[in-house]
Amino acid sequence: MRRLQALVFLFLVSLPYVLRAQSTNASVTGRVIDPSKATVPGAKIAAVNNDTNFRYETATNGAGEYTLANLPPGTYQLEVDKSGFKKLIRPDVILHVQDALAIDFELPIGAALETVVVQGGAPLLNASDASLSQVIDDKGVVVYRLTDVM
Repeated sequence: MRRLQALVFLFLVSLPYVLRAQSTNASVTGRVIDPSKATVPGAKIAAVNNDTNFRYETATNGAGEYTLANLPPGTYQLEVDKSGFKKLIRPDVILHVQDALAIDFELPIGAALETVVVQGGAPLLNASDASLSQVIDDKGVVVYRLTDVM
């Protein structure tokens, strides 16, 4: 009888791990650096949903790293702001179910009233799986790469 009670207890304790559902949300992580490649702690990062205008906000830690978790799928505008630097905006960041994107920023030094809108740049990195990326080299040639992310 005690053995049965012990088995029932172990089953009930492990039940949350068995029933844990997968999230339908996405996340964005990355680093913020300055032009000298030094990290920028305390920079404010915001993801603004284009459809709802809802803002998800965080700040970089001492290593200049940030994480925006539990973002519903949709199209976002990412904003990076820190006193003494120009504000950066990256529009049209599309998040799908369970995306885990890594997006780094380099903040240019300047007045806080100035804003830089990032139109191009490196393709987004999906850190959750191997994915095909598209890169345009300096001659205008499109190069496709299969990237395996561990």
